[in-house]
Amino acid sequence: MTIRLLVFTPSADPRLRANRKRLAIVLSLATLLTACDDRRSLVFPPAPTAPTAPAVTYTLSGIISEDGPTGVTPLEGALVMVTTSGQRATTDREGFYSLSAVSALPISVVVSKSGYVAQTRTMTLSGDTRLNLQISRIVTYTLSGVVYEVTEAGRMPIEGVSVYCDSCGSPVGHTFSPSDENGYYSFDWTSNGATTLWVRKDGYRLAGSTTEWITATVSGDTRFDIELIRR
Repeated sequence: MTIRLLVFTPSADPRLRANRKRLAIVLSLATLLTACDDRRSLVFPPAPTAPTAPAVTYTLSGIISEDGPTGVTPLEGALVMVTTSGQRATTDREGFYSLSAVSALPISVVVSKSGYVAQTRTMTLSGDTRLNLQISRIVTYTLSGVVYEVTEAGRMPIEGVSVYCDSCGSPVGHTFSPSDENGYYSFDWTSNGATTLWVRKDGYRLAGSTTEWITATVSGDTRFDIELIRR
């Protein structure tokens, strides 16, 4: 703010003396307001905060093995994950893994690999910890059979039938097995129990059904033939 001072020559006129007093009061108020504005424009630093203690962490390591028909052997390529933090490591050819900076708080550790039954452990670390685990292969079976139709000449295989299994064929499922010239189809990686198959071929439908799916009951390696009839 710029303040201009007006200088008056002395005068005996009482009105001029009164005006000078009023001007002096105005100038004093202006100076005071300017000082207040300058004070409000100052930036004060935040109050210091107390330093926080570093989080307590440890190293988690160990060997992941496969419990198979020939005994216990190191398992390469298994994923070890701390689900509470997302930390993960993959085992080497010796089955070894190591995770550093793992929290001392309660954690959940999952060991998994495609085609194997996952293992989960819940634990609280109180120091560098060794965790060895064994996982087993998923037990699966083969579901197979012949797609056929009954004619005057007897039972005849049908080639080119699309047979689909949502839970067969691999650890992630979703497998098609078109029937060959002998009407034969086959799925590996099938578990015991009810297994739904979707069966389709133009000009045919499932015998005794108005749908395109049929349920096979798997108990070990299972033979399941499928009859179609012409539309």
